[in-house]
Amino acid sequence: KTDLSPFDEILKIYENVDIKKIVINYDNTDTAEILKNTLDNKLSAFVGNSGVGKSTLLNFVDTNLKIETNETSKKLGRGKHTTREVCLYEVGDGGYIADTPGFSSVDIEKSEIIYKEDLATGFREFSEFIGTCKFNDCSHTVEKGCTILEELEKGNIGKQRHKNYCELYEQAKQIKVWDKRNK
Repeated sequence: KTDLSPFDEILKIYENVDIKKIVINYDNTDTAEILKNTLDNKLSAFVGNSGVGKSTLLNFVDTNLKIETNETSKKLGRGKHTTREVCLYEVGDGGYIADTPGFSSVDIEKSEIIYKEDLATGFREFSEFIGTCKFNDCSHTVEKGCTILEELEKGNIGKQRHKNYCELYEQAKQIKVWDKRNK
């Protein structure tokens, strides 16, 4: 969405990631049709922080929905939790989308454990290079002979995405195989 902040830099982060990206501009109704067509025959969900405009975006996609929306709190500078429960709406041609309550933070401690050896598989742009490095146990962070680092240098992998990977890798290094805590 282009209404809350400049989107160019965020879009650039994901330019080498093999996922469909749709820039939503509320002044261009064609973008609503593009998003609606993307949702055809799928079950989808809008998730994200409170106040980012999930419900507003759904109203834009289908003007018949008339989902309640609210301004962000001027005092707190964030959303006011207008959506309080998950609601499923029919959109497009046979598609359904869930409008979900916003959140203010994500508790990583309560999510599934991702070990450092498995982390690279979560980065789509790494996928074709996994297993092609000089060393079998390559961390893709500093090693000579790392194909992913070579592709980073060539510009085929985004610098910010690799930086995010490295930060997550440092966290994942702290997890021990025997330390499986299901919280």
